[in-house]
Amino acid sequence: MKEGVVSLFTHELALVETRYILCRRIGRSEAWAKVENLLSSGYLIVEDVSNLLEEAASLKCERKIALPDCFTLALASKMGIRALFATKEVEIIKEMEKNAFEVDLVFL
Repeated sequence: MKEGVVSLFTHELALVETRYILCRRIGRSEAWAKVENLLSSGYLIVEDVSNLLEEAASLKCERKIALPDCFTLALASKMGIRALFATKEVEIIKEMEKNAFEVDLVFL
């Protein structure tokens, strides 16, 4: 991590999602390059998903949300931080209305 740079925690599955979403919009080569540039910037700290498996599986068992979102929530819980989502997805909002999550959620 570079000194003086604010970093965000993420997980490997979020990087997979980022790659395929960008790939659909701008092509594979450019998508992979952008993700690699982001990773080399020191802005992201990538957590190995193996540390999040049980918590993510529990969330998926209990909630009707996408598996990558379960990993994001598991990471936030493990790190004691807020979970950041790009958009307010319908499934997450419905689950929040039924029962609040144990971590705070932030939407861009």
